[in-house]
Amino acid sequence: MSTTNYFQLFDLPATFDLDVSTLLPRYRELQRQFHPDRFAAEPADRQREAVQKAADINTAFNSLKDPVARARHLLVLAGHPLETESATVSDTDFLMAQMDLREQLEEAEGMDQLAGLREEAAEWLDNLGREFAIDYREGDWNEAADTVRKMQFMSRFIVEVQAAEARLEDEDAEEDWD
Repeated sequence: MSTTNYFQLFDLPATFDLDVSTLLPRYRELQRQFHPDRFAAEPADRQREAVQKAADINTAFNSLKDPVARARHLLVLAGHPLETESATVSDTDFLMAQMDLREQLEEAEGMDQLAGLREEAAEWLDNLGREFAIDYREGDWNEAADTVRKMQFMSRFIVEVQAAEARLEDEDAEEDWD
């Protein structure tokens, strides 16, 4: 089974350092070109191909715009897919920082603290993205995979902080309502 190369599909270079602003116009162009409605009068096999192509375009767009998914895809294309179930981050400094961030999240009481945590995690994620780009260019697959695992943690952590912010906003709205 071959893997669809999302970069080729979007006619972009296979690199982590992607100008994400180029994705949306190309996505819209590809969706217009391969929208299944354009193939309604075609034979069933052509209709199925159009549906599959539209699905591939959607998946490619979502993967390329997300730095973690883009990094994972690059590893797959390089023949070094990320083993998520069996492998863990071995960097003890990172693991300690991760524990500290989780503790801060549990203890956060206000929007300012949560915003600070979100910004710190976003900065970590940006720095890890730069690190991944270097690892990838150098063909250091073990380091690249380790960096992607760290990126995944930071990305999930940002989602958790955003969820905490939403809960706090809901609580504030309920208090205002009372």
